[in-house]
Amino acid sequence: MRLRRVQIERFRGIKQLDWDVGGDFLCLIGPGDSTKTTILDASERALSPWWNVTFDDADFYEAKTEDPLSIIVTVGDLPDELKSDAKYGLLARGWSPTGELHDEPQDGDELVLSIRLQVGASLEPSWTVINDRQPEGRAIGAPDRERLGCTRLGDFLDRHFAWGRGAILSRLTGEGEGLSGMLAEAGRAARAKLDNIGPDDLPALRAAAENVKKAGAALGVAPRTEYRPHLDVRAVAVGEGGLSLHDGDVPVRRAGLGSRRLLAVAMQREVAKLRGLTLIDEIEHALEPHRIRRLLQVLRQATEPESGRHVLMTTHAPVVLKELEAGQLRVVRSKDGVTKVIAVPGTLQPIVRKASEALLARKVLVCEGRTEVGFCRCLDQQWAQTGPSFGLAGVALADGGGTEAPKVAQAFAQLGYSVALLGDSDKPLQSDEAVLTSGGVHVLLWDDGVSLEQRIALDLPWTGVAAVVELAMNNWTDQSVRDAIRTRIGRYGDRLNGSPADWPQQIPEQDLRNAIGLAAKEASNGRGWFKRVDRAEE
Repeated sequence: MRLRRVQIERFRGIKQLDWDVGGDFLCLIGPGDSTKTTILDASERALSPWWNVTFDDADFYEAKTEDPLSIIVTVGDLPDELKSDAKYGLLARGWSPTGELHDEPQDGDELVLSIRLQVGASLEPSWTVINDRQPEGRAIGAPDRERLGCTRLGDFLDRHFAWGRGAILSRLTGEGEGLSGMLAEAGRAARAKLDNIGPDDLPALRAAAENVKKAGAALGVAPRTEYRPHLDVRAVAVGEGGLSLHDGDVPVRRAGLGSRRLLAVAMQREVAKLRGLTLIDEIEHALEPHRIRRLLQVLRQATEPESGRHVLMTTHAPVVLKELEAGQLRVVRSKDGVTKVIAVPGTLQPIVRKASEALLARKVLVCEGRTEVGFCRCLDQQWAQTGPSFGLAGVALADGGGTEAPKVAQAFAQLGYSVALLGDSDKPLQSDEAVLTSGGVHVLLWDDGVSLEQRIALDLPWTGVAAVVELAMNNWTDQSVRDAIRTRIGRYGDRLNGSPADWPQQIPEQDLRNAIGLAAKEASNGRGWFKRVDRAEE
């Protein structure tokens, strides 16, 4: 089973969402309170195998119950039995290869069902299969919803390690309608175990039973055979959840959270051979980076097109993003109750790899290159001593990759981020400033058509310029730095002796500043002195 479309109205923080899912292995990202988890919650509830899902007023948008909340999930890759006319085949719709929903299936369409969960002021949920031809729909019960194979791996993992409705363990057992019978047999086996206790076992309990016999005899009440301790059929009947998976004598639910999460995913993967949807909130929770990588590799392999399996997850961890492709990411945005899910374009693939934390921020400062990134990191340290830091302001830095930086900034803006671009002005922007500004990018360029290195050399007090030159000498050798400046200062080149602090005594200061700025930008085979984040930060 695969999700094709999710439509939500008035559920928790979502007043309205209409999302064509468009992928079998997807990760939702976005800042806190962007309703990522709400989308998972809504999908889970609409496909829940439970008949007694509870709701309260807080599940309604702004806690207003005047209008019902509605969740419609359109699902494909269905079990054959659900597509029969005896079930829901007459209500089936068509999903085209291009992602269009047709109320009447057309040639080449996949048969899909639209399942609506609706809850009114009475807080009683109802599940129906609907289409435009029959908007009132037909009720779909918990057993049929269970056949769709939706599993949520989140805060309530432990239920999956016991036999019960909706648990992965039960689906692995293939219980069908026989789970109750199997659990009854387990209860009978437990009682039978006590049938074999000897007269010397449980002496205190046996003494109490003998006292009851004597007390009853005084009033003319006698046992048919004998009073003895035993298990009560009703009190110790093994119900759903009472029989659980153990590791030796220890319940699996006592294992570490990370191990339980991985084991639950492994169980679901095994079940999903029968096709199904897995919802995972904060996939990185309680897992070390190497276990996260392995988990993502396994999940990705499990969602090959022919597998019939679908994974939808959320994350707040850069380590997760580094393992994913841009096309597998969706940014969730919510404003005034309207939620949108936006695909991440391929132009941001370098950012996904190099600066994935930027995708997890509210605001992004796209730096033209590594020099600008290091420069801004140091500014942040200074500013944080007297005012708000980038972190407090919700700003992340992203390396724009040189000439690609304007495209990267535009891509972030199209995803709904608040974006600024810090760039050199010595070369024209590939998208000019007016185009960037109209697209929502705040552009910061240095005055006078110069680079960052030139601007620093022109603006710092001379003691600062001298310190920059000495830092370059430490990184690149004294001689190579002096030679780089000589080739750019012309007739004064033979005067670059002694300490940089004393050079203005021999050479006009403005000529020195211009030459040092150019050398810092272009020296060392065109790579510049500070084309690394750490050196730029120094």
